[in-house]
Amino acid sequence: MDESEHLLGQSRAAQTNKVRYAGRSTRRLVATVAVSVMLVFTFVAVAMFRPWPLPTHTALHRGDRKLENIVDDFKSDPTAKSEKVLVELFVMSRCPDAVKVEEVFSSVVTSVHSIMDIQLNFIAALNPNATFGADCKHGDAECRGNIDELCALRHRPDLPSFWRFLLCLNSHFEDIGRDGDLSLKCASGAGLDTAAFLTCSLQNEGRSLLKQSAENAQFARVSTSATVFINGKPRCVEDGDWYDCPGGHTPGDFIRDICAAYKGSTPRPSICAQYKPTTFNDDDGY
Repeated sequence: MDESEHLLGQSRAAQTNKVRYAGRSTRRLVATVAVSVMLVFTFVAVAMFRPWPLPTHTALHRGDRKLENIVDDFKSDPTAKSEKVLVELFVMSRCPDAVKVEEVFSSVVTSVHSIMDIQLNFIAALNPNATFGADCKHGDAECRGNIDELCALRHRPDLPSFWRFLLCLNSHFEDIGRDGDLSLKCASGAGLDTAAFLTCSLQNEGRSLLKQSAENAQFARVSTSATVFINGKPRCVEDGDWYDCPGGHTPGDFIRDICAAYKGSTPRPSICAQYKPTTFNDDDGY
């Protein structure tokens, strides 16, 4: 083979290698572009469908309450997502004024329990070193009574059943929190689940409920037993006598206001037809 043929052979080989390398480069470029497209698509899909965190309760942004307290509210309060009118009683289990208000509300509960619910907020000073985690005005017996009432409310089959329990306790006022058998007898007589009630009352659940209840009272800045709120608004106070009750303080007055405040889809009880909203109701958004 002469030199010219040798050079021609080398030239052809070089061209073949260039074509081969060009093909490899093209394939690499295509693969790189494909991977990039897949990564971009994946990122966009994640950005579009990722369940980003939901806004937290407004109170958290204000710093009014701790996160665990807000979470506990929704766990422990059966009315958190309810259409029912919330009646809050700020009370103490061994307070005569509380007993007086609860007696008035016995007629209210009987009449309009289908559109209302009750929340008990016990007035006490939190104290982690105290027997029940709080200092109650009338001693540990009152703390014990508070816990029993909270546990009965938590494990009630319905509101009238809880009210039967409450009236049973109040009928033995001097023994509230002192007679270990009284609460159990009242729970059984009212038709409560006595096993669940006892477990709550004697273990940490009851103390947690008392802590949350006292925090609710502090958060609302209520220190007088007995104070009544309807749907988060102050409605009336009984402290030796009734006052700050612009809408009245008879059972009928409370029934009227609860009927007026109810905005749910369930029909109102027939008794609501007997009452017309007052100017007081309209001004306060009831």
